[in-house]
Amino acid sequence: MRFSKKKFEALSEKRKLKKIYDFIREIENSWKNESKRFEMLENFKMCAELVDNSVYKYVDNELTEKITPEMSRRDFSEIAAVLEREHKNDLRDSDIPGITVEKGDGRRSQQAKLPIYLILDNLRSSFNVGSIFRSAECFGISEICLCGYTPLPDSSKVQTTSMGTADMVKWKHFEKTEEALEYLREKGCKIYAVETADNASLLSEVEIKGKSAFIMGNEALGISEDILELADDIVKIELMGWKNSLNVGVTAAIVCYEVGKKFI
Repeated sequence: MRFSKKKFEALSEKRKLKKIYDFIREIENSWKNESKRFEMLENFKMCAELVDNSVYKYVDNELTEKITPEMSRRDFSEIAAVLEREHKNDLRDSDIPGITVEKGDGRRSQQAKLPIYLILDNLRSSFNVGSIFRSAECFGISEICLCGYTPLPDSSKVQTTSMGTADMVKWKHFEKTEEALEYLREKGCKIYAVETADNASLLSEVEIKGKSAFIMGNEALGISEDILELADDIVKIELMGWKNSLNVGVTAAIVCYEVGKKFI
């Protein structure tokens, strides 16, 4: 990013904050280039000092004094998070440069897939679908069945939130969830619906053997009565709080982990 103090000073306060946000992205993308990082951090500090802290309460002297060319990536992330929230732009982890490298992707050799399948019953959120693909790859799930209007892996948002795993997990699309259930029964799967129904069994207490498929319902509507009736059993995750439901992406991750343990 080309930096001109004169041009920056001429911007409105709102545009100044937007430019600082852009600066954060470039600094994080170039973090390993020490000389470039040092220069950008100096300019970044100068920009932050030029923002009117009477307009943006989080941009003050105490914050800008922490910005130094020698600061650590962790210290910079702390400041970046404060400014991003000021800009009302909280990030998902897939938006943060370098996270896949720093977490050591690829260190483990790929293991055989577990006989576990997921059925996504008309989900609406690309973010949730991408998150589920990421969990499925991490826990060795055999296949994901995408039903109805569930976003497909060729969606750019699914690709982004899956963190590179959307192309690593086998998947198949079905116009109707009933077709996915038939497909999996032909594979010899027992079908479980994951739902907070009164007659649901606790997932942790259910004996699961052999090929097993788990239906994940729509974010707002859950699993329809018709589909629940087609399941062999209904299971739920034991909850301890006031809220009686979890995000479907979180639910899928817990199911993958809890069921996966039964095959190890």
